[in-house]
Amino acid sequence: MRKRTLYWILAALFAASAIYAPFDDNRDSGLPLTIVTIIALVALAVGFAMAARKVDPEARFKKKPKSVTKMKSKPVKAKDLMVDNYTSIDLETTGFSPSDDRIVEIGAIRVRNGRPVKRYSQLINPQRPLPEEITRLNGLTDADLRNQPTVDQVLPDFIRFIGNDTLIGHNINEFDAAFLLANTTRLGMRHIGNKTIDTLPLDRALYPEEPKHRLVDIIRRFGIAQTESHRAADDALQTAQCYETMKAYMKANGIK
Repeated sequence: MRKRTLYWILAALFAASAIYAPFDDNRDSGLPLTIVTIIALVALAVGFAMAARKVDPEARFKKKPKSVTKMKSKPVKAKDLMVDNYTSIDLETTGFSPSDDRIVEIGAIRVRNGRPVKRYSQLINPQRPLPEEITRLNGLTDADLRNQPTVDQVLPDFIRFIGNDTLIGHNINEFDAAFLLANTTRLGMRHIGNKTIDTLPLDRALYPEEPKHRLVDIIRRFGIAQTESHRAADDALQTAQCYETMKAYMKANGIK
């Protein structure tokens, strides 16, 4: 049984116990103990529900990550959605909070005239242990990251790589850009103000009849791949391929 499923089951059991505790005919401990028991059961139910949410690998597509400041990048207007020259990016992190978690990998694919021309991939030492659920998600371990450069050493090279390109990403405006902003702010570096195109809301707008819009759902729908590797450069490439397919769809349907 997956840990996430187990946590949800435990949360449901504790919640049910809290609801039915006052009606237990066998209790003989009195009202104060019952109230304490209910509070404890509710706390356990909430705790396991939060734990289940935390280990959900797709949680970043369901809730805006917490950030101490608003992202200053400039989303591209509708008339500029179809670009041929751009850089597709993806980040792997220790969790979903830009202010509390750390980047462990940055991947980017430079695209010219709709074709990938250069790849950027860099592991990053987060200077803290990797959560178990992150290792299960992308296969990275503490040993993989131990001798890698830290984020302050990596970001200048990444910024040089992207230049002034429009940045493409899946959930980039709410996740990747928020992490980049949090890190440049924390390190006192120049903020990345590149224009962005987010393929998550774009897919929702182009295919409103589809029930799911995660990257893995889109690559399957477009016949690109059957699974998402959750490694930064690979996901950045798949995002670029998805964007090119969306761009072709917009052109074919006269969307300008």
